[in-house]
Order: sequence, then structure tokens, then C-alpha cells
Amino acid sequence: MYEVNRSVFLLMPLEPFWYWLQSLPDVDLEDFTLADLQQDANAYLVSPCEDVEEVWAEIEARVEEIFAAELGDWCEDESLWPDLHPDIFNEWFDIQLSTVVTDLAAQDLARDAFQPITLN
Repeated sequence: MYEVNRSVFLLMPLEPFWYWLQSLPDVDLEDFTLADLQQDANAYLVSPCEDVEEVWAEIEARVEEIFAAELGDWCEDESLWPDLHPDIFNEWFDIQLSTVVTDLAAQDLARDAFQPITLN
């Protein structure tokens, strides 16, 4: 068991995000619910932080990038995105965070470049 030099937050989608997903023209959400999204929320690693205020500062500094990543997972057409304003982000997502990340796996950590999911 090792402590990783990162802090982490989970981005929990809320109803406004769910309503936006349902409004998208080419996204099939049949047999998929908001609860399904929330069960497998995206986790983001940030630089190691001493306290939760530092984690919030990391999020605030990159809120547009994070928001765009979440929207881009579902829709590449930016004309269908809302404004990437922090207030909208805060309405669309709940954030759960931790300053400590512990690695229970035996294998080394690996990094892959971000790739949006393919739905169709």
C-alpha cells in the first residue's frame, strides 16, 4: 500500500447535467439513468494538497477545462454546450474530494492520454 502524490475529487452529475444529456440529438440514454451516471462518477487527480481548501483552489483554477472534459465525453459539438461558467458547473455537479490517495494495487501506476468515450 502506497500513498500517491495526488489529491482526488469525484464529479457527481446532478439533474441539470442529466437534462442536458437527454436534450442531445444523437445520444441514446435508454436503460440509463442519472443514478447510473452517479454510480460511476469521474474522478480527477490533482496536485497533492494539504487541505480541502487547496483542492478547491485546484478545481477553481481549471473549472472550464474540467467542465469541457465532462461535456466532451458526451458531445463533441461545442455549439450544444452551455456556457462554461463556474456557476453553471456548480449547478450541474456535486464535488466530493479527498486530500489523500492511497494505492492498494501492486502494479505501478500508468498514464494514458484522455480519450472521450464513444457512445454510438
